[in-house]
Amino acid sequence: MIRDRGKMKWQSAFFMPEHVKLLNDIQIDANKTSKPQLDEQQLEEIQIVIMESLDYTQPIKISTWENGFTNHMTVIVDNLDMIKKEIRIEIQNDYEMKCIHIDKIIAAERI
Repeated sequence: MIRDRGKMKWQSAFFMPEHVKLLNDIQIDANKTSKPQLDEQQLEEIQIVIMESLDYTQPIKISTWENGFTNHMTVIVDNLDMIKKEIRIEIQNDYEMKCIHIDKIIAAERI
C-alpha cells in the first residue's frame, strides 16, 4: 500500500504578502453594507432628536454610515453648522469633540 500525504502536498505553506493583503481586502469588502435610504419622516425624526440634544444638552445615540460600515455612539450635540452641513458633537465615553457631516447620520434616538 502506498502511503502519501494526500491533500497536504498540494497545499501552500507560504503566502506572499500581496496575496494575504488581497484576502484581507476580500474579507473586509464582504462585510460592507450599502447606505440605507432614509425617507422624509426618518430625516425629520433625526432632525428633531438632534435639535433637542442641542437645545437641552441631552445625550442621544446616533448611528453613522461611513465606507460601508455603521458606527454607533452616544453623544451630546454641541453645535450645528448648516453652511458646512456638519454637527459638532461631544462623545460621552471619550469626552472628545468631533465634527460629523450631516449626510453620514442614518439614525438618531433619545436615551
